Amino acid sequence: MLSAPSQLLMRNKDTFAQGKWLLVNPTDSQIAEQLNNPDIKVFHQYFDIFQQSSADGKSAQHAYVAAYPTDEKFNGAVIYMPKSKDHAKMLIANVAACLEDNGSLLLVGENKGGVKSAAKILETISSQVNKVDSARHCALFGAQLDKPVKPFELSKWQSEIEISVGGLDYKICSLPGVFNHGVIDLGTRVLLDNLPDIKTGRLLDFGCGAGVIGCYLGLKSPESEVVMSDVSALAVHCSKESAKLNNLNVTVVASNGLMDVQGKFSAIYTNPPFHTGIQTDYSVTEGFIAQLKQYLAKGGSLTLVANKFLRYSELLEQRFSAVGLIAQTTKFSLYHCARVK
Repeated sequence: MLSAPSQLLMRNKDTFAQGKWLLVNPTDSQIAEQLNNPDIKVFHQYFDIFQQSSADGKSAQHAYVAAYPTDEKFNGAVIYMPKSKDHAKMLIANVAACLEDNGSLLLVGENKGGVKSAAKILETISSQVNKVDSARHCALFGAQLDKPVKPFELSKWQSEIEISVGGLDYKICSLPGVFNHGVIDLGTRVLLDNLPDIKTGRLLDFGCGAGVIGCYLGLKSPESEVVMSDVSALAVHCSKESAKLNNLNVTVVASNGLMDVQGKFSAIYTNPPFHTGIQTDYSVTEGFIAQLKQYLAKGGSLTLVANKFLRYSELLEQRFSAVGLIAQTTKFSLYHCARVK
């Protein structure tokens, strides 16, 4: 079933019936096919929807990238409103540079997801923004490019931040749309400030974001092979850049959960996601915990930090013989788990 924003687009499908259109971060995998225009292309920053969308020989229509190349021009584009307004501004700057003169740029999203701010955000590229339609607690806003559009360079949106955590000082690259953009998350700080002795071998930072944990592991255990994984193309990009800033040789993998991660690990470290867009969603972490037996080497361990209200201890105890609560604050719990069942 189509997501509510996609259903709103389908109410206006005649708009997209002709011309070259770019869909940006759709929240489901069927919308491009249902709009039924062979000249529609799709820009994905999330690997799960990209994988689902590009199956069955449709890969040429879909691109999984941190930023869309601006050498191909479109008549119009639709951006699904992201959670972060700064992310929306960056997407608009990128996508506007992909449009022909006087091209159409639309934003669609749920009202509770901040789409009502679209009118103000679109004023950067247009002197007139219209509300095109609304239904299913969603809105669709449209604008026509009539202001100068600057060339887009992703590097100009990057922030290089210096962090001090767990006895180390190092640098991290961050972008709008990446978890806790520009700062170190408090949960990650709890994990790194209370980290047990780091094992050597293959180490995984699952849901790596900007690479804070993975870079720490690489700096603390240079003899280990560090792998970082995330569903977000922006996170994958930032983690690679963060590794370069710290002269680390690491592997960064785009992955839907653990599906695209290869091999077994001596230890896995994570501050796992519990949101999909604006919705609270535990399924990624639940699936991750359920699959750990396939990914932990003999004697391998898991170190996981989570918001205190997330009751992961029962799930962990189902999968491990030894689950220890090694640190706790008013907001976060840090678990160290060994002897996978």
